[in-house]
Amino acid sequence: MQIGTIIDFLETDTLYADFSPRGLKYLSLRNGSGHRAINLKDYDRLEGMDPMIDMLVRETGNFLETGRHNMTLDLTGFTPFQQMVFEAVSSLGPGKICTYKGVAEILGKPKAAQAVGNAIAKNPVAYFIPTHRVLPQRGIGICRSGAGFLREKLLAHEGHDIEKLRGNYVCD
Repeated sequence: MQIGTIIDFLETDTLYADFSPRGLKYLSLRNGSGHRAINLKDYDRLEGMDPMIDMLVRETGNFLETGRHNMTLDLTGFTPFQQMVFEAVSSLGPGKICTYKGVAEILGKPKAAQAVGNAIAKNPVAYFIPTHRVLPQRGIGICRSGAGFLREKLLAHEGHDIEKLRGNYVCD
């Protein structure tokens, strides 16, 4: 995938990331104070200089094209329950959606929907854990910016009719 296509889809030319020897620990599209800024506009000039950045850019393109990725993630800073939630969410294939309650049921903890939502809110690696595929039972809110906007864009990209997924509230 062309770098310009990635920039256009994500509506940013800068990613903020942290890596460990185990993999990607943090990824955000917003200014991440204290995190490494990766200027995608300069990537063509920098390609091949840092294998982790090369993998990040390659797997971002792969994810946007296929809904899947092979990015190595380091989630060791999270509780076993949070890691289980991230694993369950990561198993949802492109075009699939589930509710927080549905993820809780997958985990064998049907009363843990709120805990699932709390874990999902801590997703450290943006789209590489496809939390956009997990929705509240009441539907998604009307989002104008931030993560909600990217969620809608990714869901539409995967073939969903956003109006059919909408709830009756406005998110920030």
